[in-house]
Amino acid sequence: MSEQKFYITTPIYYVNAPPHMGTGYTTIIADTLARYKRMTGFRVKMVTGSDEHSQNIADKAAAEGISPEEFCSRLIPDFQNAWKLLDIGDYGFYRTSSPEHRRVVQAFFQRSYDRGDIYKHDYSGWYHTTDNRFVDEDELPENPESHPYLKHLTEEAYWFRLSKYGDALLEFHEKNPEAVIPDFRRKEMLNRIKEGLRDLCISRSSTDWGIPLPWDEKHVFYVWVDALLTYLTGSGFDVPSAVQALQQGKDPMDVQPDGNFWPCDLHIMAKDIPWFHAVIWPATLMSVGIPCPRQILVHGYWNFEGTKMSKSRGNVFHPQDAVALVGSDGVRYFVLREVPIGLDGNFSVRALAERYNYDLANDFGNLLYRALTMAQKFRQGVVAKVPVPAENHRACEELRREVAEDVAELYGKLAFKDALERAWQLVRGLNRFIDEAQPWTIAKDPARAGELDSFFAVLFRSVRTLLVLLAPIMPRACNAMWRQIGLPGEATSQHFSSIHEELPDGHRVAQPEIVFPKLDLENLEDDFILRKEKMTGEKVERVAEQRENGGFINYEDFQRVRMITARVLRAEAVDGADKLLRLTLDDGQRRDRTIVSGIRPAFAPDDLEGKTICIVDNLKPRKIFGILSEGMLLAAGEGEHITLVTPAGDLAPGVRVG
Repeated sequence: MSEQKFYITTPIYYVNAPPHMGTGYTTIIADTLARYKRMTGFRVKMVTGSDEHSQNIADKAAAEGISPEEFCSRLIPDFQNAWKLLDIGDYGFYRTSSPEHRRVVQAFFQRSYDRGDIYKHDYSGWYHTTDNRFVDEDELPENPESHPYLKHLTEEAYWFRLSKYGDALLEFHEKNPEAVIPDFRRKEMLNRIKEGLRDLCISRSSTDWGIPLPWDEKHVFYVWVDALLTYLTGSGFDVPSAVQALQQGKDPMDVQPDGNFWPCDLHIMAKDIPWFHAVIWPATLMSVGIPCPRQILVHGYWNFEGTKMSKSRGNVFHPQDAVALVGSDGVRYFVLREVPIGLDGNFSVRALAERYNYDLANDFGNLLYRALTMAQKFRQGVVAKVPVPAENHRACEELRREVAEDVAELYGKLAFKDALERAWQLVRGLNRFIDEAQPWTIAKDPARAGELDSFFAVLFRSVRTLLVLLAPIMPRACNAMWRQIGLPGEATSQHFSSIHEELPDGHRVAQPEIVFPKLDLENLEDDFILRKEKMTGEKVERVAEQRENGGFINYEDFQRVRMITARVLRAEAVDGADKLLRLTLDDGQRRDRTIVSGIRPAFAPDDLEGKTICIVDNLKPRKIFGILSEGMLLAAGEGEHITLVTPAGDLAPGVRVG
């Protein structure tokens, strides 16, 4: 029987800044599944990499007087070091600037061009320098020339006939209902495809930072076009041989080397990029004649203290800080336990610390410590093998067996939160088992020696099962615990088929050691600083010290901020801006004051008319999407969950607040 392979990818990360916990989350999901697949006998390849050919990166590099490739080379170690801290296992890291990738991209699109799916057409429009794309007319603000990230460009360009593949894409997704998960993401893609597809601009001629088109080297491929091909580069798929086979009417899969892992079993990404992966990517593969990926997993965003974590916002929490606080296993456990994949989650230091203390230090870590301590005290560390558990221990053994089977099944469904919740039923069940069995009482009665042997046999068999089950998620901790119960090898190297194995007769366990040191939740900042200083060997500045160095404003500064009440007379959507509303206000002095605010996802215009709100009165006016905004309204939250700051009573416009 041929060897089973499994190919999994993260997005090819945009290397404009060090990674945060959002990118860490994606990579943890991929690594957890990769570890699980290895433990079930698959030969696994996991691929990640760096997306480098953006205009934004070229501009930043030019500002520093270095090449774009050198700029990226400085940031790539930040990603690799973060993955090391998070105990990301074996993976391949591929750069879009590599010669190997260039060969793949050029051979791939030459085939598409030769088949008539790429054509030349001049393009004139507004280019978004951060999103690295031309903006459609219906997306433009009122005065795009005032937008800092928009540049008007006219250039010769090549286009891919995406519109040609609408029916083929619909057929593909309807025949493969699990090609995009969760299912509501698949339905989003289907609805957009049914609205009609536009051809895609895939090249630029106004920059030389990128991969040249092989048939017209004045042009380079768009950054997002060549980044998708990294999945082929990393898979070991021989594109030139595949193209040659296709030209001869042969199956491209028949000419692939043994090291090929394509087609991809699972692409993992956040919810901002499924369109590229579920529509554009398979369409280009269809154009060339290469099989499409089997499945795409779309996860939600992580919000930090209630706001979406984003490099551009600067509200990121870095993996090294999370690892300093709770270790790599604590971080991995938290992000997989806190929310189901597909939904958004809220990341806070307090939530991370509490989950670590309650689930890992109190429940899991304490379970092993108690088991080892009692084994040393009552049996000198020796665990006997019993043919049949005592009658009052069989319920625990049955729970172990059921949980083991359920967790393995849930892993296969990518339901990591459910798998952990089910595993913790066994963790807590074993702690109850200890309390109810009372081995300290049994040990006093020599006539109950067999019952004590049964207790330890059932307990340590269950602990062993847990360590195998949890090894994909918490590899470092499970390996440490594996050593403490005295077993050879590592938990992470076990096959999942061994989850029901018993400890050998007369097996000796080691002395207990604390695997999850408990956090001081009352003095969390001090505890975090001590742990981070120990990990990095560097002094960490405390919040109070940061405030002394400029974090506080004084009373006089605050007095300069004038906040008043205002009544909304009219509210209108801003054309071309999904998030903006234009409010006309009565501020007690004027009835034509305008404020532009990003609250449209949470409020319809009719919801606001007549409402009394609070605004910053003396904020310097500035243009937003070509409209002069004269102040700022006060609100909390983000997206569809925004709450306005409003007075409790019916106050007239112009009343001072604060």
